[in-house]
Amino acid sequence: MKKYISFFVTALVLSLGLASCSTETNEPAGGTAVEDMCGHWVVTCDVVVDGENLGDYYGLGEWSMLTYNTANNDKDVMWITDQGNFWDYTGKVQVDYNAKTFSCKDVYIYTYDVKDEEDNVIGQEDAFMTITNGKVIKNGGVNVNGKPTDAIEYDIQFSDDDPSVVYHIHGVRYTGF
Repeated sequence: MKKYISFFVTALVLSLGLASCSTETNEPAGGTAVEDMCGHWVVTCDVVVDGENLGDYYGLGEWSMLTYNTANNDKDVMWITDQGNFWDYTGKVQVDYNAKTFSCKDVYIYTYDVKDEEDNVIGQEDAFMTITNGKVIKNGGVNVNGKPTDAIEYDIQFSDDDPSVVYHIHGVRYTGF
């Protein structure tokens, strides 16, 4: 009797195991709607004041940022973030995928405390970012090994900063090499 029970249990487990291996879909894996513009980037920031480029004025050197698709996989919108490495901004930008360009105007990024001369909080204000001249350039840069890789660049301004200051962010796609 034990022999028949063992045989039955083994047959049941094998049949369930084989049934669980069926394919759910025949759709091939693919990318996102803004795939060529998304990625991990290594960038630097040039401070431009009244048209004069002051270079890496704050001494930040290179830092990481990300661009990525929206949850809806929109073809004309993507997220951009400096991951808190520069100004701590994250927001959606409008995309022209064919031209590989992006921009945004007055996108909310955070709320900050307004303080008086004695450092007392007297209120709060919202901060916004505006990005212009954003573009991703296919093979427009080189990685640390001299190999071609995509480049990114854009100008960004913040509502809680001097309006004569523009930050020119530029760099290359992180390749891991």
